[in-house]
Amino acid sequence: MLVAIGFVVALMFDQITKAVVENNLRYLMRVDILGKLLGLRYVHNRGVSFGLLRSLGVTNISIITTIIILSLLLVGNHFKDKLSSWEKLFFGVILGGAMGNLVDRLRLGYVVDFIELSYWPIFNVADSCIVVGTALLLFSFYRREKLSAGRDSGNES
Repeated sequence: MLVAIGFVVALMFDQITKAVVENNLRYLMRVDILGKLLGLRYVHNRGVSFGLLRSLGVTNISIITTIIILSLLLVGNHFKDKLSSWEKLFFGVILGGAMGNLVDRLRLGYVVDFIELSYWPIFNVADSCIVVGTALLLFSFYRREKLSAGRDSGNES
């Protein structure tokens, strides 16, 4: 159930924020939030994550790759009983983020990006869900292994 909750929340938040941007900002328009540091700028991302490889016209490759990744993640979902509650939630958030960008590519032929930091390529909520969800999931795995290793070494004395 937590996988589904993470998935739905991430997907809905992503699609709602993109709809707000599409309906309220003109293309390439920037709205400053924290001066030059943080703003909103509506752009079409025809590349992969964070606009990489956009000049190569990778939309079809991106769609196929995203479908393969989602399929692998769904297969991985079969093993969700081995995940903690938090890990299930993080897994769902990653899936929801990937699906959010896939929905854009299938619906529009590009991904709507709008979060602009002065030092980073423009991105969206789905990108954040994928990156943060993956980082939290990996950290959780690392922490669990570290705790497990500590318990195992304590039993050998």
